[in-house]
Amino acid sequence: MTGQGSSQKTLILGVGNIIMGDEGFGVHVVRGLNESKLPADVRVEEGGVGGFNLLGSLEGISRVIVVDVMMTDIAPGEILLFKPGPDFGEPGKNIISFHQVGVVELVQMWGLLGYEPKIYYLVTRPEKLEWGTELSPDVQRAADKAIGLLESLCHDNFAGLERKVKICTL
Repeated sequence: MTGQGSSQKTLILGVGNIIMGDEGFGVHVVRGLNESKLPADVRVEEGGVGGFNLLGSLEGISRVIVVDVMMTDIAPGEILLFKPGPDFGEPGKNIISFHQVGVVELVQMWGLLGYEPKIYYLVTRPEKLEWGTELSPDVQRAADKAIGLLESLCHDNFAGLERKVKICTL
């Protein structure tokens, strides 16, 4: 189930809540990428807050780059590209309802269903999480950087991706 017989090799998945300010970072980034001419083997998808609705997104995919916000040590306006370690998860998160499924749980479910693409995260730290559809100036700057980095990686056929990636175990 991991990419046999399909020209779609890479999925760039932008997630987040577009009406909660900086939480919509991933969606803003993929909307910006949709204006770019990317190689045919790259699919860009706006995942929003799709949760389990995104389980079928991996047919024919061998690499996924999830674009999202995350509470990290980086400053708003900076971006971090990382590969999750084997014990990666959100510290202190206890799921008591299927409505609380986030992207980390989604990635874990993909594995249970037999999808095993390489997973990467491209994140920034949010500055404000409040009602509104605009990104804060720092997070907009991060979105512009993320779009530029993703365009460059796509056009270079992801050569050097592993050199740019940090390993994160959170």
